[in-house]
Amino acid sequence: MAKGDHLYVYRNWGTLTHHGLDCGDGTVIHYRDGDAIVRSTLASFSAGQQLYSKPYAQADAPDVAIKRAFSRLGERDYHIVFNNCEHFVVWCKTGQHQSQQVNRALQTSLVGGILGGMALGSVFAIPAVAAAGAYGLHKRFEQANEAKDPQQAAASLRSALGELERLEHQLQPQLDHALREAYRWDCTARLALRRQREDLAKAALAKKQPFKKEALALHGQLQEVQALAHRLRQALPSLDRGEWV
Repeated sequence: MAKGDHLYVYRNWGTLTHHGLDCGDGTVIHYRDGDAIVRSTLASFSAGQQLYSKPYAQADAPDVAIKRAFSRLGERDYHIVFNNCEHFVVWCKTGQHQSQQVNRALQTSLVGGILGGMALGSVFAIPAVAAAGAYGLHKRFEQANEAKDPQQAAASLRSALGELERLEHQLQPQLDHALREAYRWDCTARLALRRQREDLAKAALAKKQPFKKEALALHGQLQEVQALAHRLRQALPSLDRGEWV
């Protein structure tokens, strides 16, 4: 690992990759947990997982990449398809805004027939195939595209469905926790106002805000995961019957 390297680690049983830029001093700049661009230690970034470095045929000088990364510290404009952690690091390295995970998914054929054109999320209309790539499922869909018959394709897609279901089980308790905390601080603020303690009410509302934002982000991600899983469940019976979609 060296200054200006594009680092990444596998997360969620290998279904997701998380990306960051090596500052060369034991720290990494990255989009932390879909919240904000931060500077963390290598240990915090890797979270105990093996670190990998992504090679580039062409990239700007390390100092240029790091300067770009520092210019966006504190940004809170994450979106899993349009502005994710990989988009950020590729932009730092090259000045171009792209995600290989998303691009791979957009190039698929069988998967495009199954998922293409479906709108996801309550805020953005996202092609489902792009969302699939963003969740790190492109390997499963590539296997489905390369399958010799519908049953083989179905097996790969069923594996992708299992990964989506595991991700859903992980996201749901996180969302429940964020909602409970937001509600708890909201109730505290209301109680403080009834007691004419505006200072305590403001403090409680400040505590509520990060949980509210986290809940909104998790809700959007959970909707995307559930919509993808639903579309796969609709497609699998046809493949099981030996019919190509």
